[in-house]
Amino acid sequence: VDPFETLSEYGADATRWYMISNANPWDNLKFDLEGIAEVRRKFFGTLYNTYSFFALYANIDNFNFSEPEVPLNERPEIDRWILSELHTLINDVDAFYAEYEPTKATRAISDFVQENLSNWYVRLCRRRFWKGEYAQDKIAAYQTLYTCLLTVAKLSAPVAPFFMDRLYRDLTQATGSENFESVHLANFPVSVENFVDKSLESKMMKAQTVSSLVLSLR
Repeated sequence: VDPFETLSEYGADATRWYMISNANPWDNLKFDLEGIAEVRRKFFGTLYNTYSFFALYANIDNFNFSEPEVPLNERPEIDRWILSELHTLINDVDAFYAEYEPTKATRAISDFVQENLSNWYVRLCRRRFWKGEYAQDKIAAYQTLYTCLLTVAKLSAPVAPFFMDRLYRDLTQATGSENFESVHLANFPVSVENFVDKSLESKMMKAQTVSSLVLSLR
């Protein structure tokens, strides 16, 4: 395998994410181009499509995060769930990086983006973005998804510096929510205990399991 052709075709971020998420840096890795293609499609493609979905409707409604943040206790249960998962992720990823476990960190981020954020949150909330008036429920949905995307960009930046910097700048330049020129100058996310609701996470996990079993039976 020519490493220069690999980087040219798949990009440095996808190549790096594939290598780190599949094996610890100190372990041997059986290199597979299909694996890089899969990472680019499943993780980066899913994250890009989620951002594109957000940007499409945010532009239609002129959302720019100018409204006061909707209090956590006034947000729907689905918002509180994904924010709980997000802050659990922040805590886990911060600990993994501190313990020099980038493989665990990238896998946790990938699972959050592909399963919780895309397959569940966005899929269940689509009508909130394209239906109804621009009122508290829709604003809460925008604020929640924006926060998730911004946080994922920061958590992922050490491994995918180019893609995440573009994502961060696209988000912040449109809203002015942060004034850092780059994700690499921004503050690393901090998990807030008040956002974490393990009971709610457990309830949703049971619902996800039941749904998956029903789909497999079909």
